[in-house]
Amino acid sequence: MSANFNCIHIGKMIQQRMKECGVSVGRAAKFLKVKEEEMEKVYDRKPVDSSQLLSWGKLLEYDFFRIYSQHLILYAP
Repeated sequence: MSANFNCIHIGKMIQQRMKECGVSVGRAAKFLKVKEEEMEKVYDRKPVDSSQLLSWGKLLEYDFFRIYSQHLILYAP
């Protein structure tokens, strides 16, 4: 997954990873214990709660926090 570390829209990155992994919305909703309707809302969010992001990372086997770490490395003074 390529990321623009200057402008982080984590919801779109989650959506992209879902497609890459072939995870269905139903499976993700069951894993995250939310309704399928809530899943679509996540894709529109620029920020996502850290506990939710950790769950997404487990489901999709990806460290989404790394995106923020890379941002700090590239753009911190």
